Amino acid sequence: MKPQTKSTSKLVTAALVLVAGTCVGALLLAAFTRYRVALSDWVLADPGSSAQRVKLVLLLPAAVLLAPLLALAVYLWALGGRVVRAREFPPPGLRVIRDTPIVTGEKAVSRGRLLKVLALGCGIASAALAVLLWRFGLLLGSHAV
Repeated sequence: MKPQTKSTSKLVTAALVLVAGTCVGALLLAAFTRYRVALSDWVLADPGSSAQRVKLVLLLPAAVLLAPLLALAVYLWALGGRVVRAREFPPPGLRVIRDTPIVTGEKAVSRGRLLKVLALGCGIASAALAVLLWRFGLLLGSHAV
């Protein structure tokens, strides 16, 4: 097994994505904290449309929560397919952040299939979470004042 050499540009990119994601999350938390009262007043301002507004308020965070999980599922499925086809893990062309030994043969195919199982798990979890959030929205919408 010859090792695949690391790519420092991938490490820098991963660190930048992590920092950017942390900053966006902190900004979203700060914005929600600051505008929480105004949002609550808007939802409760018109009793006739409160149920619709509650659903709308839940839809955005649900989409923000579910989109990365679905994207991860798609990525894992595609990566698993590449591994199975190449019978090599990591597959050719995949950049790594440290020197990595290349696994070939049935062990690589097993890892590729495991990636596909993980992708299915992420997809099922995303669907279940979407259903739960939808039911929660219906519950809050039916009890809105």
